[in-house]
Amino acid sequence: MIKFSAYLVLFVFGLGLTHTLTQEQLLEQNQERTARHASALNEYIHSEFTRFSNIVSFLSSSALVQQALKNGQQGHAVDRYLSDVQQASGASDVYLLNVQGTVVASSNWHLPHSYKGNNFAFRPYFARAMAGETVIDFALGQRSMRRGFYFSKAVNFAEGGRGVIVLKVNASKFETDKARLDTGEESHFVLLDANDVVLLSDYPDWQLRAGKALSTEVQQQVAQSQQFLGQAITPLKWRWLADDGQLIAEQRRYLVSASTLEGTSYRLLMLSPIVPFNEVHAARLGLAMLLLLLVIALVEYLSVKVAGYRQLLFSQRTLEEQVQERTRELEQAQDALIRATKLATIGQLSASVNHEINQPLSAMSAYVAACKRLLMRSEPEKAMENLQLIEQLIRRVHAIAGQLKSFSQKRPVKMQRISLQQSVQNALLVVGPELNKHHVSVHESGLEVSVWVDPYQFEQVLVNLLSNACQAMEHSQDKWLRLEAGSNEGKVYLSIIDNGPGIDQHALNTIFEPFYTTKSEHGLGLGLSISKQIIESFQGNLSAHNHRDGGAEFLLSLHQQEPQS
Repeated sequence: MIKFSAYLVLFVFGLGLTHTLTQEQLLEQNQERTARHASALNEYIHSEFTRFSNIVSFLSSSALVQQALKNGQQGHAVDRYLSDVQQASGASDVYLLNVQGTVVASSNWHLPHSYKGNNFAFRPYFARAMAGETVIDFALGQRSMRRGFYFSKAVNFAEGGRGVIVLKVNASKFETDKARLDTGEESHFVLLDANDVVLLSDYPDWQLRAGKALSTEVQQQVAQSQQFLGQAITPLKWRWLADDGQLIAEQRRYLVSASTLEGTSYRLLMLSPIVPFNEVHAARLGLAMLLLLLVIALVEYLSVKVAGYRQLLFSQRTLEEQVQERTRELEQAQDALIRATKLATIGQLSASVNHEINQPLSAMSAYVAACKRLLMRSEPEKAMENLQLIEQLIRRVHAIAGQLKSFSQKRPVKMQRISLQQSVQNALLVVGPELNKHHVSVHESGLEVSVWVDPYQFEQVLVNLLSNACQAMEHSQDKWLRLEAGSNEGKVYLSIIDNGPGIDQHALNTIFEPFYTTKSEHGLGLGLSISKQIIESFQGNLSAHNHRDGGAEFLLSLHQQEPQS
């Protein structure tokens, strides 16, 4: 037990160490991969923001744009120009606002939802651009309600500012482009503003929600800016862990790599799922398990070799102790065999069993006497032949005793599906001496089916019924037994029919009652009662009646497989 405990501790410790080291290594690899993906995504968004900012700067110095603000637009030349820029850049809209914030030219001038004539002076990107900034702002479109980034810059700022050029890019562009950056199918990203509101995310449920609950003051500021047009910003159910850079979101644990988008106040978070157990874990644990088993087997082999030498020194004493132990076990088994209730049936068969054993014993006595005479006459060859015959007779006695061994042993109840024919054959082995003594022939038919029983208790029932049938035919001339079986709708029906005098009519209703017996000298009246209880414990039935052709018939009803409760 101590050795087993030591092996178990070694085994568990080895697997635990392998798991811990593998988890640490995979976590480190995941951190490096997440940081690499976050850097690539940061560079991509920054480059796109820079590109759109440069386009706005270029448009702000465009002579055509400046002329349109100075002298008023003649025809749709500026509109077409802005439309060409919009299509070439991948922006969603490009439009020009005058000093009052009214759109005087737009890339969508020819569409029903044209911005021309609309006033966007309330937008922060207008006021900040008029103040001299190159602006990158985020807001919901007033008409489309789509999320977008607004890039704006004043036109002719050196001359006091005559208007603002604005370029809008839908947020979905950056979210769909993320798929081309190879950042992992299960990873996600979010772009947060200064208030931790999610502006961008490839996970739709996180968009326009806050990484933390917004204070009342911040909520008022957001409402006044009309950035989200009155849409409520609800907090996400994120839970940051004590471990740096890890959080729980959507019931999954993520490793987080955070970075700031250059030139902005936006924070970019890359979330990579942490898998507690994967194929790498399984492979390494399997290899570790194999190596540990080999080490344990080697240690055990060496310890056995060392212990073998010591065992040789004490082999004689050990062998004597084993012989004494087996002798005690045999005595206990013999006592239990005598005390067992079901040995009443074997007691009834004792005369026949005695006859079967006395024959070889008598023969052995004769051969032993003959051996003595042959040895006195110096004829060892003939004596050896007699000894061989004695050996055969001994095996025969062993076989007769073995017929009763399985039947007489006490075993725990274990229901299982067994062959009816095999159970009948085992029972006939026990009752065989009695049948042979009384010259009873046995006829079998239809026994090639299975039944759901405890095999040892069922054989006890069969032995009892066959023994009773044999004794019932004691005064019959031509003694025979028929065992007939059939199945129907998941049940097996076994009939045991004899050609004895049958059962008295008055006894049919009381034959299964305890202590009722027709054997005045030997019977206790418990055999059939116990047999019926055993069959009913199998959820079956045992009944008795007189056969139409004469003799008694005992009918057993059993299930072919485990019955549904």
